[in-house]
Amino acid sequence: MSSLPEPNRFQRWYFAWAEPRYARMPAELREQARVIDCYLYSRRGIPVWLGLFGCVAGFAFGLNAAGVPLALAIVVAAVLVFLLGAAGVSAWTMPDRFSAKRLWRIGGIMLIASYAGVFSALVARGKLAWNARENWLATIATVVWEATPFQLLAGLVFLLVLWVTASSRRELLQRQLARSLLEQERDQAARQASEARLQLLQAQIQPHFLFNTLAALQHWVDTGDARAAPLLRQLTAFLRGSTELLGRSSVTLADEADTVARYLDIMAARLGPRLAWRIAIDPACAGQALPPGLLITLVENAVEHGIEPALRGGTVEVIARLDGAAFELVVQDDGAGLAPDSAEGVGLANCRARLAHLFGLQATLNLAARRDGAGTRASIRLDRGT
Repeated sequence: MSSLPEPNRFQRWYFAWAEPRYARMPAELREQARVIDCYLYSRRGIPVWLGLFGCVAGFAFGLNAAGVPLALAIVVAAVLVFLLGAAGVSAWTMPDRFSAKRLWRIGGIMLIASYAGVFSALVARGKLAWNARENWLATIATVVWEATPFQLLAGLVFLLVLWVTASSRRELLQRQLARSLLEQERDQAARQASEARLQLLQAQIQPHFLFNTLAALQHWVDTGDARAAPLLRQLTAFLRGSTELLGRSSVTLADEADTVARYLDIMAARLGPRLAWRIAIDPACAGQALPPGLLITLVENAVEHGIEPALRGGTVEVIARLDGAAFELVVQDDGAGLAPDSAEGVGLANCRARLAHLFGLQATLNLAARRDGAGTRASIRLDRGT
């Protein structure tokens, strides 16, 4: 809906009177009528009213020169200008109804009506006596001859105003339609590009530990280690679950947490007592939608950059809770911590891009050193109240 300026006192009175009439209009015409009325009944509409009064004066002068009494000429001119204005508004709001054929028909009706007004004036003034046929026929012929230039000019002006108004409106609507189609095409192209970029980002989410795990599995198989079979089953379940999740546009926190648990089981099998983990998810948060692979990327970073470099190992915690109307997801470890000159890697940039794609400015991702001890804390906050 178009934004209209604050109405003045007269406009408030007029709109209160016109509102029942607006209600009977189609929605698209209703808004246009409000805009036109708001323009006409404000200071910006003064030139329009001056132009209309000038038209009334010009028509009245022409009719009076053709022999019509001044009072009647003013009334007829006012009616003509009113009809012209009403037709102009109709031509603007409904331009398709004003075809060339209809414009000629309207112009003919206006000419007939204007001549009828002249003849009525002659009858009223007694210049046409019905019992003297020769006199009134001569009078009619004289009046028609003298009034025809004015009548033709008035009709041509009327037709020209309607034709220009309807043509301008149709051209404007065509430009708006073309611009709307272009914007739709641009939006569709941008959406397709965004979806393609999202698919590329999701395709990049391949567990970094996969080759190391396969290498460990091969070593255990070669050496006959009993840990090989359980690790293979865990790896198969993890790959099946993560591949299915990465094919979606979004996943629930509960589904992602199941995949993370399988990943941590695999890493615990590889690292032994050096890795402990805990997942604590508020049941109210289990259905929260997330970009696929987001949580496991954060957990993988915690293990790779926090736990593995630390000789003593450490604990990885995944915590999801509600903070008022906001959803908060925390992945933290008590491992090696952030290096002083460390820069954000591809994984975190990937996470930020996919969060922005799904939630826009509602979601934020922060990575910082823990304040309650050694290690790193990654937190995602989603304001669900906006």
